[in-house]
Amino acid sequence: MVFSGAPEMRRADLLAVVSVLDVDEVLERAATIGAERTGAGAVVLALLDEPAAGDVAVDDALDEVPLTVRGTDVARATALRTRLGEAGLHGTPGARPEHEVVRLRDPADDREVLRVPVVVTGRLFADLLLLDPPPGGFADEDVESISVLGKVTGVAVRNALSYHLNEKRREAAELAAVVDQSVRPPFLLTEPISRIADGALRIAGARTAAVVAAVVDGMDVQATAGEVDDELGHVLDEVADRVREAEADGREFLVRAGGRGVWGLPLSPDHAFAGVVVLLLDPARSHPSAEDRELLASFVRHGSLVLDHGVLQQERQHAVLAADRDRIARDLHDVVIQRLYATVLRLRAGARAAPQGTGDDHVTEAIREIGDSIREIRGTIFELERGRSASLRSDVLGLAREYEPALGFVPVVRSWGPVDSLVGEDLADQATVVLRELLSNCARHAGAGRCEIDLAVESGWFSLQVCDDGRGMPDGEVATSGLRNLRSRATDLGGELVVEPAEPRGTRLRWRVPLDPQAASVTSPVAGSPSSAAAAVDET
Repeated sequence: MVFSGAPEMRRADLLAVVSVLDVDEVLERAATIGAERTGAGAVVLALLDEPAAGDVAVDDALDEVPLTVRGTDVARATALRTRLGEAGLHGTPGARPEHEVVRLRDPADDREVLRVPVVVTGRLFADLLLLDPPPGGFADEDVESISVLGKVTGVAVRNALSYHLNEKRREAAELAAVVDQSVRPPFLLTEPISRIADGALRIAGARTAAVVAAVVDGMDVQATAGEVDDELGHVLDEVADRVREAEADGREFLVRAGGRGVWGLPLSPDHAFAGVVVLLLDPARSHPSAEDRELLASFVRHGSLVLDHGVLQQERQHAVLAADRDRIARDLHDVVIQRLYATVLRLRAGARAAPQGTGDDHVTEAIREIGDSIREIRGTIFELERGRSASLRSDVLGLAREYEPALGFVPVVRSWGPVDSLVGEDLADQATVVLRELLSNCARHAGAGRCEIDLAVESGWFSLQVCDDGRGMPDGEVATSGLRNLRSRATDLGGELVVEPAEPRGTRLRWRVPLDPQAASVTSPVAGSPSSAAAAVDET
């Protein structure tokens, strides 16, 4: 459309702009051609994003429009843009787009400035400012050619955005499929969480991604992707309050911390880990577009559903195993043992009917061996029945259901790491006693409407955490209540009992002991334990 009346050189310039499908490259070429065509000594390119959606908490620091400058410095470019904006001569996000090039005057020095708007699908996407004109100012024919350049740049940006969005959607679908595949048995929930962190990193094009949960003294880091260094720990400490708010209200946030943009999107499962995906953005992409926000939010919601599916699948696996043990024990008792009893009775009847001295010793020996077999089978049945409670996680789920009438609800149960395989029988028995006491206290004293139970095995430590949203622990009650016994149990095993207020209300009790008593003197951050963000990152 615009090529027909353009000279040959100008046609080549415009083809150079529309021939690429990368937004940054399109704008870079447009800025270069604009400066060359007009003889401008400096260029300022301001990208204007759409206002954030109402459910996104955006830091004021990120309202600043990112600038790309050439031939001048950022301070001068920012001051110029501020002056033009105050004079109503410059575009702002959401402003009514203008399609024509405008000749402006810098209010500070009265020098001429060309403003080239880049309009994409009816909204102002970017402003290209051409500064420092040649002697005599910008020529009229150059201004006319630049007007064509601005319109073609808008078309090229639209094409590049469309291509970029389609590629992003394809990539997001592939990454979501990877998360789905990570919950094929056998699996641990740490696997899909790691896949969520990796997928979020790639979709956002971020520097670092971390899936975290807020604890009293910092961040509990569940998974990371990308560049993981000391900066991540410092940034997480800085945005800890934002993470807590996101966990509480389910709103994503965009803030500036550690000199870069930080993007947080909360996971919202009903049964699994409820944390926040935190992204440290590259300085050049510290202001994600509305399309990027929508795409990543959809991916994180999908990840939340997968985590819920994983928890339910684990519970189903435990139920199937328990049912198999029941069936085997029942078959051994009702079929095998009864047949052996019948065989013994027939042998005894035959022995009584047989003449004396005709092989009764062999019959007696056979009866004794069958009796030994029956006792062994009974032992096997006992082990199978105990096998149902040999799974600590199954015990905890059973206790959660047992206390439903007293609590008025079923507590949420989550487990992290190989709890059933690494927690020994003695420690599992201790843990169930501790949990019974904690649930009993919650039912009698807390007045809670929700209770969460977390089991975790990590770095040689086992932790049992119970958190409720009740009225909290009155002052002085910890020292005189039955919690003293629980603290003594933990101390005897080389561990500790931590009682602290939960946010926004309630009580959090964490019973933490080493898997190996000889390692009691070694402290390691575990899921839910108070630890600094930097320590959590190092451990991860």
